[in-house]
Amino acid sequence: MPIYEYECPKCNCRFEQLVFRQSEKVCCPECGSSEVSRCMSIFGFKSGGDKGAASSRMGSSGSGCSGCRATSCASCH
Repeated sequence: MPIYEYECPKCNCRFEQLVFRQSEKVCCPECGSSEVSRCMSIFGFKSGGDKGAASSRMGSSGSGCSGCRATSCASCH
């Protein structure tokens, strides 16, 4: 049961939705439009390595998510 990210072209609302089946109808929570499009989104993962956590959001420079300056997403999520 993945959580997908959607965007509504009518009101520019960006939201996440838990989807149980691909055939499930998704509507914008702001305006109710069913003409939403699924967006590409970044996922995170946890590694069993030495530091215990790694994220696909982390770049090679060791910086955190693109929206913050933390070195670990655990500090902001």
